[in-house]
Amino acid sequence: MRDSMKRTLLSAAACSALLAGSLAAAPAASAADSAHGLGFGLAPQWSNVKIGAGGFITGVVYNPTQPGLAYLRTDIGGLYRWDAFSQSWTPLLDWTGFNNWNQLGVESVATSALHPNRVWAAVGEYADSWNAANKGAILRSDDYGAHWKVTQLPILLGANDQGRDSGERLAVDPNDDNVLYFASRNNGLWKSADGGATWAQDTAFPDLGSNSTSGLQFVTFDQTEQHRRGTPTQHIVVGDADKTALYETTDGGQTWSAVSGGPGTIPIKAQFAANGSLYVVYDQITGPYWMGAGKLYKYARGSSAQGVTGEAVTTPTDVSPPPSYNWYGYDGLAVDPENPNTVIVSTNDRWNPIDTLYRSTDGGATWHDVSASTTLDISDTPYLAWGATPKFGWWIGAVAIDPFDSNHVVYGTGATLYGTRNLGAMDSGGTVTFSSKAARGIEETAINDLLVPRGTSSCKLISAVGDLGGFCHTSLTKSPATGMSANPILSSGTGLAQSADGSLIVRVGYGSNNQFGAYSTDGGSTWTPFAKPATTTSGGGKVAVSADGKTIVWSAGDTSNAGSGTSYSTDDGQTWTATSGLPAGLTPVADAADSSAFYAIDGTNGTFYKSADGGRTFTSTTTAFSGGNNTQVKATPGKAGDLWLSGLDNGLFHSADGGATWTKVNSASSSYTLGFGKAAPWSKYLTLYQVGVVGGVTGVFMSTDNAASWYRINSDAQNWGWTGQAITGDPNDFGRVYLATNGRGLQTVDVAPFGLLF
Repeated sequence: MRDSMKRTLLSAAACSALLAGSLAAAPAASAADSAHGLGFGLAPQWSNVKIGAGGFITGVVYNPTQPGLAYLRTDIGGLYRWDAFSQSWTPLLDWTGFNNWNQLGVESVATSALHPNRVWAAVGEYADSWNAANKGAILRSDDYGAHWKVTQLPILLGANDQGRDSGERLAVDPNDDNVLYFASRNNGLWKSADGGATWAQDTAFPDLGSNSTSGLQFVTFDQTEQHRRGTPTQHIVVGDADKTALYETTDGGQTWSAVSGGPGTIPIKAQFAANGSLYVVYDQITGPYWMGAGKLYKYARGSSAQGVTGEAVTTPTDVSPPPSYNWYGYDGLAVDPENPNTVIVSTNDRWNPIDTLYRSTDGGATWHDVSASTTLDISDTPYLAWGATPKFGWWIGAVAIDPFDSNHVVYGTGATLYGTRNLGAMDSGGTVTFSSKAARGIEETAINDLLVPRGTSSCKLISAVGDLGGFCHTSLTKSPATGMSANPILSSGTGLAQSADGSLIVRVGYGSNNQFGAYSTDGGSTWTPFAKPATTTSGGGKVAVSADGKTIVWSAGDTSNAGSGTSYSTDDGQTWTATSGLPAGLTPVADAADSSAFYAIDGTNGTFYKSADGGRTFTSTTTAFSGGNNTQVKATPGKAGDLWLSGLDNGLFHSADGGATWTKVNSASSSYTLGFGKAAPWSKYLTLYQVGVVGGVTGVFMSTDNAASWYRINSDAQNWGWTGQAITGDPNDFGRVYLATNGRGLQTVDVAPFGLLF
């Protein structure tokens, strides 16, 4: 039964399909949010181990009437609000629960011009059939995102699908913030007339959906219409990828018609200028992959001088910046609210040369390459040097101009947010400085593995990170000064392992030039590359190191070549031999004391594998638990044959005889990932940490009595979506724990100072 003291965060059952606006607040952290209670009325407050951004910034939206207010959306890492006082971004969706991971992807955001405290977010990560059970939702808040209410939609959203940088798909009427529209991927145009509490499909719109996962790309209101407050805007424009058409209404949505002209490709973004002109970005394919030849068109305003009534746009003109190539797209778009002739558009998928921003101050008649007048300050996030020279940008899907300061411009890339407050310097031949300090507070990496070195090391923590390879973290509060772990720099890190004493540490992942892994003998500070096994062409997968550090077993992610897909090495990865008896794709685990023993579990069918000859051959036994692909086995440090198995919703199991027999641990009904930390001063057992379900509560837990009891160490305000990948304690510091998230980076907390009452 769910702990009666736990505050309910979000109940899907309370969201009745499309009609009901359910109560769903993001509560403050509570000491009562524990399976057994935290001491002294204090709740541990987690924080990020700083990397600095690290993922795709898909949109930035400024509020047009409140200075310093802006929102930033990401594909899998939630929503942020700019804090002008601290000059950093505040995450707003960390309360998203383990089973509601889908809602940590933000497809669009809208902020009210009339009531700046009001904000809405369209959430849902994938619009694909495999995700059919996880429908999208519209979140709404009246206090700048501190608390939220949720309306569940009967449709899928795709914050991490192709086209995630289009938009904004969600838009609020600047003259009546009870009226909102949402441009869906598969199900046409949706409308709310009560501030986002209820939604229904707009059956008057010409395209009711085609299940293409591209669908409608944006909604934009003509903000030049001057009405009495509460009178809805009449002129609205929608971009449609399925019809490669631009639609508009001039009567508040009663009727819609196609806009004539344009290049005949997909309209992905649009923005009205203060003089009534409409700028539209067109591409052959929605972004961010392979967008084809892009175009920027400007449509002249209609005939009504004041714009009081709805008016159709007219006379399209191609105002695209002059390209040196014709195969890249345009993506980010911003029109200066203070100057209707100043417009910025970004390229996307222009790999040679790299992506850039183009800026015009004469309505698109002439253009200037912003990067040609720019220096980049990456001192806040040195990894952006990529081992060489920082790039101005790639995947520039978002650009925004501060409506109260034309010199203040930000743009998002596939890894960070750059910002400047001196854009106007380029007009006089000066240099514009863009800095990654604009991304402070944003942490949106997906962490694949974690390791705290057991031996002497300058690294407090070593990480394997999606898209960024991984890091030696010498500080928890500063981005690693040396950037990503090098020699080689991996495109994505996937696995880490170390010997019992930490004298040998290995890492593997995806890379280039046939370098997919490396070993370190100095605690992860420096690395020596592996050779690649014959059974892999691109690396990846998971790795294990024997207790004595003499054997490495690597189950690579690419098994397209002949062989088992798993290999072992006895010379620090310089040569590899295929193992026998272990299927491809499983995670090898080394016994923490017996150097000859390795293990693996096939979670789909419950088969357990063991090697007694240093990973050369494996034999199998059938177990009673089959949890799924992410079933995990962990070996207790210092104890031969002592194993723990996180069987997902089948629970937690323990073996003291190398997997010959297993005992179910009844204190946890589910276990998703487990790790070890230093024993408490009063305990003879290592501290266990897990993400699981205890007493009906899903959360992050610790145990100092070998899993006899558990104490919750996170709160409802700090959930971070799905967190079942990896967790580890610090072997040198009781109470310090590190948690991998899928989109909210590396989380850490030191529990000991909060005084646990055990």
